[in-house]
Order: sequence, then structure tokens, then C-alpha cells
Amino acid sequence: MMLLSFCIFTLSFTAVLSMVIPCHPPKNFSDITPFQLTLIAPSTRACNISASFTDECRTAEQAAPFINKAFDDYAISSVGEKAAILSLMLFETGGLKFDRNHFPAPGRPGQGTRNLMTFPFVHQYALDTPSTHSRARALAGTNATDPSITNDTMNDVRDLVLGDELSFASAMWFYKASGPERVGCMANRSLADGLIAQTRQGWEDYITGCIFTIVTEDRASVWEKTISVLSP
Repeated sequence: MMLLSFCIFTLSFTAVLSMVIPCHPPKNFSDITPFQLTLIAPSTRACNISASFTDECRTAEQAAPFINKAFDDYAISSVGEKAAILSLMLFETGGLKFDRNHFPAPGRPGQGTRNLMTFPFVHQYALDTPSTHSRARALAGTNATDPSITNDTMNDVRDLVLGDELSFASAMWFYKASGPERVGCMANRSLADGLIAQTRQGWEDYITGCIFTIVTEDRASVWEKTISVLSP
């Protein structure tokens, strides 16, 4: 999608004068813009104050800086990888409307962030993050499957990583650094290659072989729209 690097202002006095005045370009021309987010998911234009989970909702304008920072922090630069990860986040959160599992009510304990990770991954993420490591360890130790961990404790650990900077980065961490070996989806390099190539099969392999869920047409439609909007 072309980005205009200048603005044209027309001023009228007794004659028409045209001035070309530079705009402020994005910091990085590969950044995802709020406008692109709204093209993919129109509901991200605003948060409905009368809707459920209003405190969890984020608009495209609010989310974009955190999403771009996370892609930079985890060195994810290809359109194909970004589209797969972003479409996952948009699908899992109903267009950035929530960051905790609520369905069926009251929701699965400990599941959350902007890619709706289950508790074992939330726990690992909290332990892997320097700012939350000590508190996560004090709350739940180092074994996420310890039967003594209560539902309330799972939720307390999840709350540690629900600040926007961490919550919006969780899908990128999962892709690059989750799992026992701390390599995420990179354990299967061909999976990443498929995403970079922007093929339907590559995306399906990501959903089934990394996210460990099933391919549905609802998911596919969000990915297809994301690829379309982000592709140059």
C-alpha cells in the first residue's frame, strides 16, 4: 500500500497558490499503520463503551505502536510472518476487543494476552520476561503443571503480562521464543519459509504445526484479508 510522503495544500487568495509541504513519515516504512488495521478489522476504529470487556478493548490507534515495537524486538520483518501473527491476534481477540479468555463463562483460568495463550505458555512468558520473572516464580514456581497452582494463581500470573507492551508482544514471543528449547516455531524452519512465501499451505502449517489448532474458513478469511492489506 503506497504511503504518501508529502501533503498538498491549496491556498486561495486572488490567485490559487499550491504549496507542497512534507508530512511526518512513519518511523519505519514497514510498520503496520492504524489505517491498515482498520481495513483488516473495521471494528478496531473504536471501542464501544457499552460493550462487554470495555477495559480490555484497544483501538487500532492504540495497538499499532505496540504491535510494531514487538515485531521489531523479535526481528520479524517479512509481510508473510507479520500477516500470520497479526491475523491470529485479531481472530483470537475478536478484533482486539479482549485479552482474557471469557468463553464459555467465566473463561479458562490463566489464558490470555493478545494471542490468547493458554496458561503454560503465559507462565513461561512471564518467567522469560525480566520485569515479571520474580513475581511469576513467587506466585507459581517454575512448573506450570504443578497441581497445587490454583485458578486464582493462574489468573494472577496472567495479569502480570497483560500490560499493553507485553500483551501485544506475546504472539511474537510465542513465534520466536516459546517452548522447551526457546525457539518457538523456528524449530521447523520450513514453517517459517512457508509464511514468508505467503502461501495458503504455509499459513495452514503455522496454524496446525505451531499454534496447534485447526484451520477454519473464519480464520482463513482474516489471514487472507491481512495478507491483502499488508502486501505492497
